[in-house]
Amino acid sequence: MKYGHGCHDKDDEKNGSKAVTLLLRLATLGLSLSSSVIMATSSACTIVQINGVRATVTYKNFPPFVYHVGFNIATAVLESASIYLKVSYGGGDDDDDCGESKLPGILLTVFDVAALALSYTATGSVFAAVSAYGPQLRSCAAAGRFCQQVNLSKTLSLATSVSVGLSSVTKDVSLTFSVWPATSSDDEC
Repeated sequence: MKYGHGCHDKDDEKNGSKAVTLLLRLATLGLSLSSSVIMATSSACTIVQINGVRATVTYKNFPPFVYHVGFNIATAVLESASIYLKVSYGGGDDDDDCGESKLPGILLTVFDVAALALSYTATGSVFAAVSAYGPQLRSCAAAGRFCQQVNLSKTLSLATSVSVGLSSVTKDVSLTFSVWPATSSDDEC
């Protein structure tokens, strides 16, 4: 690390983890919203029961799917707030005391922990529901694309969990590359 006498002298060091973390946070935001929207729109299943009664099945008929949608939306909101904090305030990255508030860093940590818990819970709930309600979900396979949407949402939720976990880890790892072009006073173009 480069330590100087000013508050922001260490901005010149190469640390690609900021860019990687931002990309993973954006991926988490997109994946969690996609998973929620796909699950919330999965209602194309009509079952004809033995007595001739028709019933339309939606995600609301399965409580774990409702939790899944809610938890993924909450994860998206937390990741949006984390992106804002990281871009606007740097997320409390500075180790030196330059009169800046430590609150963004504390909030970023709290949001990361909450997003991890919510995304893992959402993924666990949808995997458990697919296992528990397997026969009922498979009965919808012939009548519509309900099962396909549930499985796609389940896969996106798993990708969300991986992405949020990786973003929480990479923010604390120093990567030795820089994504910004180096500026030099010796350019001979």
